[in-house]
Amino acid sequence: WSMMHINTAGIRSGALSGAEGNKTSSDKAPATQAPAAAGAVADEVVISTLAGRLSAAEKATSATIRGYDHATLGAWVNDNTTDILYPLDAEHKAAAAKQVPQPNDAAAAKSAAAATAFVDRKGPNPFAGLSREQLSTISNDDSGTFTINERRAAFTQAYDEEQAWRTQVVAQAMQEYNTTGKMTNFFKSVLGHFNTLPQLEQSQYPADYASDLEGKIKLDFNYFNHAAGDGGPTPGSLADLLKKQDKKGLDVFDLLIR
Repeated sequence: WSMMHINTAGIRSGALSGAEGNKTSSDKAPATQAPAAAGAVADEVVISTLAGRLSAAEKATSATIRGYDHATLGAWVNDNTTDILYPLDAEHKAAAAKQVPQPNDAAAAKSAAAATAFVDRKGPNPFAGLSREQLSTISNDDSGTFTINERRAAFTQAYDEEQAWRTQVVAQAMQEYNTTGKMTNFFKSVLGHFNTLPQLEQSQYPADYASDLEGKIKLDFNYFNHAAGDGGPTPGSLADLLKKQDKKGLDVFDLLIR
């Protein structure tokens, strides 16, 4: 019945939980300084170019991961995450800032410069407002279409959105649990959310993640009664113990440690 089930059965922490960790990376892009153009990807001309860059990155990734099983794909995404989360010391930041997108046209250079400004905490995230699929395409692009700082900015945006969703759904789960003793609607929300995630993000979860949630939803377990569905309190369940509280004058803590 413990609310610890929220973390162990409901939401996997995943690779996103280390979004600002100190990890090592190997710089793959050419060490040529991009033009320090100002602005973000919100400009109409940049959006047009961004669509082409997304298409190129998606094609390159699709060719790379063709034939990968779930475990291999997950490992590949983990390697990308390690590259993205390079240590934010002066040496690594300088190397990352020198990377340029391919091809390095004016719009792509402006996007790369905006991403570097974001990493330096001197500007907003240039990829705010993109879909999770688009963010995943950028962050997992290792073809050189997007720079490491663009990939980091896209990864951070997806991470922030995921954390915001998790905060909301856990609050709803607490309310459901405290009201009904169940977490069935919580599991439904988690499954629905999982099914909307890009394939590359889904690879960071266990292969049976969706089927496990489906089983929990079908069980419709009541953690108060310690019984499936609407079954009554079972001996030793929280609901059963709370009934005995009035008779013995014990508080909940005493009941749970007996």
